[in-house]
Amino acid sequence: MIAPRSEAEAAAFELWKRLQPDDAFVAGIEECAGQYFVPSRDNVARALKDLDRITRSTKDATVRKFLASLRARLTLPEPNQVPEAMVISFFGYMVKEGVRPEHIGPLAEAGARAIDAERRRYARRKFPPGMRALVQLSSSGLAQILDVVETELKDPDARRSVGRLHEAIAAYRKAFELKGFRLDGTFEETYAFFKEHGADLGRSRHYARALRDLWDYTETPAQVEAAGMRMLNQELPHFRNLVGGMAMRLGCNPSAEAIAARLKEVRGVQPPQILEFLNKVRGPAQRFANKHVVGITPAYDTLVLETPPYLANTTPSGAAYSVNSLTDHSKEIFMATTDPRSAERPPPGELLNLLIHEEYGHCVHGSNASHAFAGTPSILGVLNSPSSCVSEGLAFQRELEFVPFLRTLAAGNLRGPEEDAFVESLVDWGGVDAVATEYEYLTYLWRIVRFLRVIGDARINSGQQDIVEFVDWAHEATGLEKATVYYQVFPAHQVLGPGYASTYAIIGERIRAIQDDAVAKGIPLREFNAFAASIGWPPKSVYEAALKAWVRERTG
Repeated sequence: MIAPRSEAEAAAFELWKRLQPDDAFVAGIEECAGQYFVPSRDNVARALKDLDRITRSTKDATVRKFLASLRARLTLPEPNQVPEAMVISFFGYMVKEGVRPEHIGPLAEAGARAIDAERRRYARRKFPPGMRALVQLSSSGLAQILDVVETELKDPDARRSVGRLHEAIAAYRKAFELKGFRLDGTFEETYAFFKEHGADLGRSRHYARALRDLWDYTETPAQVEAAGMRMLNQELPHFRNLVGGMAMRLGCNPSAEAIAARLKEVRGVQPPQILEFLNKVRGPAQRFANKHVVGITPAYDTLVLETPPYLANTTPSGAAYSVNSLTDHSKEIFMATTDPRSAERPPPGELLNLLIHEEYGHCVHGSNASHAFAGTPSILGVLNSPSSCVSEGLAFQRELEFVPFLRTLAAGNLRGPEEDAFVESLVDWGGVDAVATEYEYLTYLWRIVRFLRVIGDARINSGQQDIVEFVDWAHEATGLEKATVYYQVFPAHQVLGPGYASTYAIIGERIRAIQDDAVAKGIPLREFNAFAASIGWPPKSVYEAALKAWVRERTG
């Protein structure tokens, strides 16, 4: 395990273990097995006192910003947070070691106490429909994963603990009841419900603080929205040109909506084939990426899984996780969503985009950092905290980097063993030319989606628009399907906290600017990216400063 560099960093690490023992166990700290932080009044007061004490003891920006993010998680009124985090806890336990009653039982018991404490904490507050919907969705996911756990459990004590957590979830959901809201509703049903009842999240008072403390933004909410609009307006003309070309290729109307429908019809991959595609392409794609795009540690080890049902609501396309990241036997998890409600017949180009984002963005980032492959991360820089939003920016940029390489491959102008194997892996899916064309179109479509997330994050959390008003505006502004906008903005990213949805595009564009400068000064793309993926995910400003310093050192 990486050694702390100072007393303050060591103290912050120990406090993180106390506040997030479930994450610590999944990361490889075995002493934390079966523990979960209970946010009672006394526990929170003690934690805040310790946060203040450690903060006063140091001027280290990484430590202070890390502690600010922990404080924000403890104090921001986000009742969806605990059940959502608990889903990931149980999932992490199951991936790491299966269902071991001696660990799952105590985890469930502590989880029940945490859910009860959170319910008491918010007993006198009335939350608006949007936030209650997030609570219902995250709590439903927790109940579903517990159903899976129960099928594996034989130990009667552990089963009683899981039953106790089920009871706590039921009481929690009742406390945040949202009559008429269907968890299994179609987009049309959900959209109609929010149109009738509203979908405010109740975050307008604390959104600016969330941006600052959770995600290390110095921008105001208005500046975040302006950045999103600027990025959207810069790239919409190019996207519309791609829409025209793709419509001619497919023989359909020149709209994003018509193209999406046509791609599903003529190029869509059925749910059972999604993992087949990924498993066939990922090996050759990895070798190609390692040669041209990003240096990958030889210790890289990633498991591909189908997104389980209890995560499908909040994982519209895919996700990545790390297990045992603080040990010398770390493993990355790449989940691909096959639920037709969220991922209805994606074309091969979309699946390739997902693969590149999750594996050669997130998973390589996690693996390179865990093994200190081409840089040296700090201990706080590899912990599960809001700082991990840096990884979203890196993965977002990785998608764009592949566009010119795929064009060159399709033109036959890049040859070699790795290149030929990558091209061969796409033959059964329409060939490299078809996949490259789809990939470019869909990469820029996803860029538009990410810019919309920034704008939506700012407007929805500031109370300017609710989700219905934003979906209507985004559809008119870009031509994207209303369902696409909805599922990519809410609940998938808002359930992770105010400000999270903005991280992809804003941080990604900042990484892109530093990368462009490095390449212009003669640093190979592969080398820059290897370093960027090896220093972990410290707070955003610290990460950017480290990249710039590295470029200066390399170029004099």
